[in-house]
Amino acid sequence: DMNSILFGISGSSASGKSFIVKYILENLGNELVSILYQDNYYKKREEQLKDEKGNYNFDLPSSFHIDRQIDDIKRIKIGEKIIKNEYTFNNPDIVPKKIIVKPRPIILIEGLFLFDNPNLSSLFDKKIFVDSKIETMIKRRIERDYETRGYDKDDVIYKYRNHVIPAYKKYILPQKDYADLVVDNNNKDFTGAETTLEYIKKEYALYNK
Repeated sequence: DMNSILFGISGSSASGKSFIVKYILENLGNELVSILYQDNYYKKREEQLKDEKGNYNFDLPSSFHIDRQIDDIKRIKIGEKIIKNEYTFNNPDIVPKKIIVKPRPIILIEGLFLFDNPNLSSLFDKKIFVDSKIETMIKRRIERDYETRGYDKDDVIYKYRNHVIPAYKKYILPQKDYADLVVDNNNKDFTGAETTLEYIKKEYALYNK
């Protein structure tokens, strides 16, 4: 019976969560690490709430099937594997891949709204908060969504100002005070990722003493 240690990794959109998670996986390998992304629990577009201008808001805790995520985490904790469809950002041209998350000694759960829901938050052994300045995150988000994903630039900025930042201040940032580790991820280097990796290695070693 595998005894897994679960790390919740949260922070605002474009704080660098996925970058850090990828770095940990590359350094520890997938024999040791499994990742469960909250993004794969997004509700369909037509189930999302709209703002006063009629734009869908994908940046609220209610944007996700949190209950399904809680069930899946409980299952992986008892050693079951999870099979899910990948989230394709509502792109009808992409056939979603089947994602299989197997129980491994280290399980990383990455997402925006991991710590504000007490039923979800209580499932983590350790909570890691990825911290970045708002200006840094806006720049990253524009680079990612406008330059890489080809979204309209004004739309990207509108969503960041009207959806991302208010949700960050209301639901995500207050949880920083309760995290076991706060990672400064403002630099364009690996320091934030290295700090996180060292912490995970240390906690994993303590957990298995």
